[in-house]
Amino acid sequence: MTQFPALLQLLVAASTKKSNSVVPLIILVVIALAGYFLFLKPQQAKARAARSNQGAGYMVGDEVQTIGGVVGTILEIHGDRYTLLTGSMGSDGNLDGPQPTRIVFVRQAIARKLEPVVDVAVDADDDGAIDGHHHDAVEIEDHDEGAEEA
Repeated sequence: MTQFPALLQLLVAASTKKSNSVVPLIILVVIALAGYFLFLKPQQAKARAARSNQGAGYMVGDEVQTIGGVVGTILEIHGDRYTLLTGSMGSDGNLDGPQPTRIVFVRQAIARKLEPVVDVAVDADDDGAIDGHHHDAVEIEDHDEGAEEA
């Protein structure tokens, strides 16, 4: 609160002087406005676009991950509520395990859509070579054996 009277006195003193003392104030205002329109306004537009696009593109059958780390397949969509079926997927596309679980999440709780996992075939003639270089196994000697004998 004590800063306000001091600021007020500064403004009064600046207005009583010549017009040259107003120029730095105008420059500061122009810099502040430029910073607002160059930095803050575009960031706000990006955030607004991200909020409006959140959840767009999720369809029944998509595999998604929630913000809590739950992974599941979307079974139903009712407004902003998504019903997920969780559990591990078998090689035939059906859920494996004791019993799959249905959980209902709101749209904001879904973090991202997961891409399907593609199996990569390993070449038989590769022999474990990485980038065309063969790496031999290295045996590590136990240096504690000599300390125990001494």
